[in-house]
Amino acid sequence: MDPVTLLFILVAALAAFVQGASGFAFALIASALWAWLLEPQVLAPTVALTSLTGQLASLVRVRGRGSFRHAAPFLAGGVVGTPLGVMLLPMLDAARFRVGIGIVLAIYCVLTLRRGGLPKVARASRVADAGIGLLSGAMGGATGVSGPPVVLWCAMRGWDKETQRATFQTFFVGILLVILAFQAAHGLVDGRSLRLAASAILPIVLFSWLGSLAYRRLNQVQFQRVVVWLLLLSGLALVAGGL
Repeated sequence: MDPVTLLFILVAALAAFVQGASGFAFALIASALWAWLLEPQVLAPTVALTSLTGQLASLVRVRGRGSFRHAAPFLAGGVVGTPLGVMLLPMLDAARFRVGIGIVLAIYCVLTLRRGGLPKVARASRVADAGIGLLSGAMGGATGVSGPPVVLWCAMRGWDKETQRATFQTFFVGILLVILAFQAAHGLVDGRSLRLAASAILPIVLFSWLGSLAYRRLNQVQFQRVVVWLLLLSGLALVAGGL
């Protein structure tokens, strides 16, 4: 096995473990590290394919209640928001947009960690959920990072950790399928990205399972802190990528 493929698989294993433990952040870790190994045209579809693999591998072990019922409005908004983000991309200064989102997210997470928890919006409507889905989809289409809004909103809805995970992971599976459809339509999903994704399937499944074992040891408060710390990392990564 050549060194590039070995490094690729090691990064996939690390990202899958974090995703198995938290339900998200695969794309954040993989895209940041694989950017040193792969050109952008190969990186984007490869991240989408492997992230979808990780989401499916870990979602089957999450026992969330009514995950699709909760996820449906997020998905409805996300399906509309993703192509909007793609269309807005040429009109945006992508670097400044990423930095702005990253700064707001990082500040919010730091304040949350200082006050000891997230505010609760348990009475939010499904229309509000759809709006968050639209925002997440638009961010994904414009910046490649769709996770923070929907993960943060689910954490604030007052749901238990299983329902949170099942909801935002169901959303991510749907949005990744939309993203891959757009990428395939533009000829970005080629043989190389498919071969790379196939080489990482077994490590992703294995380390996603190991991450899920760590997840089961977390209580509700610990899970919330993991979510906030990973969102803080997402914000810092957006700032670094924009700069």
